[in-house]
Amino acid sequence: MSNVESAAATAQQSSKRAPGTVRLLIGTSKRDSKGLYTAYFSNGTLSAPALAEPARNPSFLALPRPDYPVLFAVTQPEDLPSHASSFTHPPMSDRPDGDQFQKISDAPSHGKGGCHVGVSPDGHSVFIANYAGASVASFHADDRGALTLASHIDFPPDGHGPNPDRQQQSYIHSALSSPDGNFVLVNDLGLDRIHIFRLDHATAKLTPHGEWHAEPGSGPRHLALHPNGHWIYCIHELNSTVVLLHWNAAEGTLTTAGQPISTLPPGVDAAGKRASELAFSHDLRFLYASNRVHESFTVYSIDPQTGALSTVQHLENPGKESRHIALSPDGKFFLSANQFSDEISVFPIDTATGKLGDRTSTVPIAGPSCLLFA
Repeated sequence: MSNVESAAATAQQSSKRAPGTVRLLIGTSKRDSKGLYTAYFSNGTLSAPALAEPARNPSFLALPRPDYPVLFAVTQPEDLPSHASSFTHPPMSDRPDGDQFQKISDAPSHGKGGCHVGVSPDGHSVFIANYAGASVASFHADDRGALTLASHIDFPPDGHGPNPDRQQQSYIHSALSSPDGNFVLVNDLGLDRIHIFRLDHATAKLTPHGEWHAEPGSGPRHLALHPNGHWIYCIHELNSTVVLLHWNAAEGTLTTAGQPISTLPPGVDAAGKRASELAFSHDLRFLYASNRVHESFTVYSIDPQTGALSTVQHLENPGKESRHIALSPDGKFFLSANQFSDEISVFPIDTATGKLGDRTSTVPIAGPSCLLFA
């Protein structure tokens, strides 16, 4: 073997990823962010993120399942309507510069302030929540991932909640497929409601079906859907609480199934705080929540019979503005996308108790806003 061949073989071998390495997809939302990033996670260590595909503020990402070949995102060109975007989602490789994604399709939502994307279990219906635009849009995606607008629904401009600073109108914060896939649940922070739409699987069109009314002034933000298909946890941004809801798939209805539980330590006033996100432990024994302004995380235990939550731990977040959280596929580490401190932080998990240990590392990246292991 020549010296050149030997050097090439050594370089190729060194680029092989360690056993157990998994890929993290990172959405970003900041003026100086460049697009969609990837990083690689192994035994509690996250690699430096690499740009996988340029995009304008791909703030939230979605896949119907981790191995699906198309990745969906909400993108937000400045001063223009938000878009639903689709990208190729290649298998993880040993490329030293990271895996390269390619844009497939881009379709305008006819609303501004896109902040969340959801996708149906079959991958053929995509939903965009427009926060400032007070609207939800649905798109049909073909087998290749090409997108076409199916429906665009505006919410009445005269509606509002009791909080004069945050609820002057409808503010749509998320749009998720129901556990059974036949409906779409749309969280409206401004009107304290979850709008329920029936989904036409053939066309991806949405038809109004019903509503669930939250506590006035609570501001429902995001949902965590339990795999049993019945329990849904809603985190409320404005009063920093989590409430358990029961989903009736036959009727397409949500009902309150328990008392709200605070995401904040006892004695902390929720005024001005902003609860953010939820994530399950992999054994479904625990639920994790993130808080902004208070900059902390909360761990709850889940009653396996009733789904009721009990507080296990409050832990300070050394970063700022935990916009999104995720657990590593082995369930041993907790990651936080700290949007305002421009970093992703890693925390170990005691899998027996669900508790988080102190932060072990951080990786810099401009404006991380979504973390997706795939």
